[in-house]
Amino acid sequence: EAATRAHMAAPAILLVALVALVQGCHGEGGMPAPFYRELVYAEDSADLSGNDVTIAQTLLNRWGRQPLLVVDGDFGHASAAAVKGFQASARGQLEASGILDEPTAAALLDCCLADGYRDSGESAGSQGFLYKVLVPVHQNRSVETTAKLLDANNTELLSFRVRAHGHRDDGSAEDWPDFGDGDFGLNELSSDGNTPTGLATIDLNSPEPADVEEEYGPYPINRVVQGLQGNMGLLLSDIRSGILLHTGEWPGWDASMDMPNSDGCLHAHPDDVDAIWQALVALGVQINDNPYSSKDYPYTPQGLISVELVE
Repeated sequence: EAATRAHMAAPAILLVALVALVQGCHGEGGMPAPFYRELVYAEDSADLSGNDVTIAQTLLNRWGRQPLLVVDGDFGHASAAAVKGFQASARGQLEASGILDEPTAAALLDCCLADGYRDSGESAGSQGFLYKVLVPVHQNRSVETTAKLLDANNTELLSFRVRAHGHRDDGSAEDWPDFGDGDFGLNELSSDGNTPTGLATIDLNSPEPADVEEEYGPYPINRVVQGLQGNMGLLLSDIRSGILLHTGEWPGWDASMDMPNSDGCLHAHPDDVDAIWQALVALGVQINDNPYSSKDYPYTPQGLISVELVE
């Protein structure tokens, strides 16, 4: 995660302001996603372990924990001490208990969820790949953006509209297709949250099954495989998977409208997804048989995807 630590040492005054904000936004609703339990260290019991610990350790390192924690997914003495240091920096706004409780988790997410990832501008070819998908996103994922498909030499082949909005802020989804209500979307560290920022490998797969054609469209899809940097590097594919660039046959939708929310995938217009796969095949990209998962992926990915927060 060294490449993702662009948000180091947030000033204490800023953290105090963030705590005041999140305490106003979080009531009795329990731990904020992706956290589902308090993280507590006890000398006389086994350390808590899991993906939530991995995420907490990464965010604490982004905050500016020194020395940096070993991100191992075990909530031991060092992790508890880092939490206590984070709490103490809030100048009385958080109880310095060393327990990752609801207000601390909310403040940590507000402080350090953004990974600071910026696309390097390096071509796909210079890194051994055939293509690159460059996707700008806003904090408010209800605002759709224009992505670019680049060849191995960074030549733009296509530009196309994308929606990177997962489930709604509170984790809910209305009856499919959910066209949203203008909200920012569930944070990207959560299952079914917004499409994560960062750099990852991507590959062209055959279409999703015909019985889900309405949800995924009839065309070959691009599957995000392995995270390399940023929140992609943190999450994929051990914590999150199943992130695709695809379209759909959405009832009641036409090209003048915004697209519906997803479960964390990138949605694009049908004509654009059709054009994308054809442009990739023209480059020599193979359509690999769809394994329906990025875990234990059986092929060598042929492309890169770079998702960058632009505000």
